Amino acid sequence: MQASLTFSFVLLHTVMDPAVFWPTVLGISFLVAGIFTYRQDLLKASSRSVFRLASLGPVFIAAALAAFAGEHFTAASSLAQMVPKWLPARLFIAYFVGAAHLAAALSLVARRYIRWSSFFLALMFALFVLLLHLPNAVEHAANRVFWIFPARETTYAMGGLALFATEMSDAWPNASRSISAMARIWTALVLIYFGTQNVLYPQFSPGVPDTRPALPWVPLPHLTAYITGILLMAFGIAMFLRKYAASAGASAGLFMVLLTVVLYIPDFFLAQTVPEDVTAVNFFFDTLLFAGTLLVIATAISRSESGQIGKAQTAS
Repeated sequence: MQASLTFSFVLLHTVMDPAVFWPTVLGISFLVAGIFTYRQDLLKASSRSVFRLASLGPVFIAAALAAFAGEHFTAASSLAQMVPKWLPARLFIAYFVGAAHLAAALSLVARRYIRWSSFFLALMFALFVLLLHLPNAVEHAANRVFWIFPARETTYAMGGLALFATEMSDAWPNASRSISAMARIWTALVLIYFGTQNVLYPQFSPGVPDTRPALPWVPLPHLTAYITGILLMAFGIAMFLRKYAASAGASAGLFMVLLTVVLYIPDFFLAQTVPEDVTAVNFFFDTLLFAGTLLVIATAISRSESGQIGKAQTAS
């Protein structure tokens, strides 16, 4: 009984810290609100089970963006150090990025002006790659970790473009097909790359590659990493085949949702310090963001390949 009370006190203490509280509350709030606003799409989704949750792709993206907005607001000083030194007003940029995250999340959940928010979301992630992650990768070319970030952030940019293509498919059908094809090829390459990273480095947490050691409470962590890597590579190879690309992309997205639920939700409740909780929140929403991006790209590919160029579903 005493051990249970001690654990509850530690959990409450860490969760109430602003660095944990605001990202968690914002992320969960936008996730719940998004599921409500997209509920009709979920009910009307394709009868194919693999696409049943694909309509929630924008919701997962919105929830992650809202959580990262909370992180920018509570840890702006630390995040400002990541801004290139040659840029002025680095602290302002950190807050501005947080506000941009929150605005994009609100647009996706409210289903208003998505064509604008998705375009600028893609632009923002592209700027992250060009101004931050790619220069770091070139500077530390021998370190594999620095190449993971530009691959990941470019995939997020592709997700924004794919959502933009879906919204603009009625007005610009040919451009939308081209964007979907580009997103398909890029995502296939990234899934294969991430899959190989999971197989080659099974000592780290599975999913989106990182340097965090495998979770100690997960049974057979190396086997989990191997299975994750093999599945991601299989999904990536399948995405090169136009006939299977949409299903493979949606399957990869759903698998990342499964990792989020099975691994990173329990990790949050098992954390005992604020830094551990911050890391758990980051892994949860980062994996969810990647999952939502894959689902959005799969939806764009499905519409493009099936020739379903219909009216955009959201007002703009």
